[in-house]
Amino acid sequence: MSSSQYVRFVTPLIHPWSGVESGFFQASWYLYRNGAPRWITDELSEQFDWYNRYLAVPDRIGRHFKRRRSIWGICWFDPKALEAIERARYCAWLIGEGGLPVRDIKARIAKEIIWRDSQQIVVKPMSDLPKAFT
Repeated sequence: MSSSQYVRFVTPLIHPWSGVESGFFQASWYLYRNGAPRWITDELSEQFDWYNRYLAVPDRIGRHFKRRRSIWGICWFDPKALEAIERARYCAWLIGEGGLPVRDIKARIAKEIIWRDSQQIVVKPMSDLPKAFT
């Protein structure tokens, strides 16, 4: 595995299943619910269309057990997924302009990988992963 750091774009909204800062895809509903300007939602929709075409939806985002709570994974971009990361930076700016701050966090991730492809990984949320908002 590369020693480069994976990157994630997060908001201060806490995801109800994983208990960590929601990523920008999950948090985009905030803009629609709070009446962000149309130019922002249109531009964001265009970016999300690109992701729908070129970024796989993970086929496994959690681990489920019979006798204990499920573990819900969180997604990180692989450092080599340059176009996806640049588009995410632009989406973060758009969402910020719409009133919800988005920051990037980086980490080296070596364990608890639930799913991966060439552009992203899904990992179990760990207490030692960085946080952008406190």
